[in-house]
Amino acid sequence: MHWMKKVFIVLAGKEPAKLTRALAARSWETPQLGILLSALILLFFVASFTGLLFYEEQIPLAKIIITLLIYSMLIALVAGMNRKQSDRWRLNCGMGLNHAKEILLGPVLYLAIIPFLMLATAGYHFLLEHLFGLEIELQEVAQTMMQELSWVEGLYILTAIFVAPVYEEVMFRGIVFPYLAKRIGPLKGALMVSLLFALMHFHLPSFVPLFLLSAVLCWTYWRTRSLWAGIGLHAVFNTVSILALNFAE
Repeated sequence: MHWMKKVFIVLAGKEPAKLTRALAARSWETPQLGILLSALILLFFVASFTGLLFYEEQIPLAKIIITLLIYSMLIALVAGMNRKQSDRWRLNCGMGLNHAKEILLGPVLYLAIIPFLMLATAGYHFLLEHLFGLEIELQEVAQTMMQELSWVEGLYILTAIFVAPVYEEVMFRGIVFPYLAKRIGPLKGALMVSLLFALMHFHLPSFVPLFLLSAVLCWTYWRTRSLWAGIGLHAVFNTVSILALNFAE
């Protein structure tokens, strides 16, 4: 942990305490976060039973529509709790339009981390297959996107590229990360957020790459004070992953 802290500080590029104070100042209070997490858990719990209402061939479309509805309701809740939306989005997430150009950092960051990410993923999959005897299978949503392209699969792809990065960055890095950073420090906070982010995808073969991606996204937000760069990186990661899946068919 000590060497990780040193690396974290070196990567700051400027006074790390200043960056941490700026991040902690954006933290929600515990009751606010409790309301948001309760709503998230409730919505996904209710959604888990909606498959019973549809025929099997209707389930892919139903899932993506329900997912988009949940995303919309949670972002609306966040906006409502942020009251003065224009100021609060700019101040709490660094998402002012004057920072929007930082989204262009996404491809640069992706190129910087992808060799390490690919190496770590290959080693992790090797261990799963040869040490634990587990078969590497794609996530259910990835399997859906590899089917013959239709407007439903197209909707999945558009959601993965344009909607999910914004939602997940706001929720994980924009809200949960500052809350934890204020209470246990940015390094431990980043590790906990990354663990939660990887676990909530419910896919063991993706655990390590998602954990590492989240760690980079946390550092990016801490370093730039804006979610735009992380949204760009997240969108590029999802786009390249989708292209790789389809070329691999």
